[in-house]
Amino acid sequence: MLHSYDEIYTAKAQTSLAQMLRYAEEDMHIELNEFWDMFLISGIADLFGKGDFRFLVGMSGVEAAWEVVWRLTGEWPQVKPTFGLEKSPTYWTGWILAWYQWYSGQSFRRISEFLTPEQVRDMYSPYHEMDPVQFADAADAVRRRKEMSTRLRMYRERLGLSQSELARESGVSVRMIQHYEQRQKDLGKAQTKTIWMLARALHCSMEDLMEY
Repeated sequence: MLHSYDEIYTAKAQTSLAQMLRYAEEDMHIELNEFWDMFLISGIADLFGKGDFRFLVGMSGVEAAWEVVWRLTGEWPQVKPTFGLEKSPTYWTGWILAWYQWYSGQSFRRISEFLTPEQVRDMYSPYHEMDPVQFADAADAVRRRKEMSTRLRMYRERLGLSQSELARESGVSVRMIQHYEQRQKDLGKAQTKTIWMLARALHCSMEDLMEY
């Protein structure tokens, strides 16, 4: 298996991402999935996942969280971090996500397509007491189930929308959405306007909805 960077840096990466998520949620009071989206949009997730030493060893998780916020808002957070000794479920979420990203060689963005941080946190019990490889097996099983679904359905479910709600938001009929999700019709062959309306309603790009 091709890992993202040398194994000697995984422990530091795990601690850093764990600190980052705990600080964002528990000190800055940003919802976990919301901060994760900020992490992805800022570009830091890609650098972190490729083993950029600035984020793996050059700064703490709290400093990395500050960098995320600064890149998106232009403001430097003023909230002082608390350093509890207890490793919370949110801390574990960052710890295991950093390890799984290294272990699987997938980008954080790719992982987010089938597992959100809040879903990972829900796996805290019993996986925090298990070998990380067992978490990887469970995460891979989720990925395989998701890959059986179309990307249209994946993005719809990620936003918590029913087919009817997506139809109202996009202007595309429920029947057509059903056809695309069941692969009775190929979304790739739909009119550009149809794909654009669906992508706009799902807050993604048209390319994100394409099956390859």
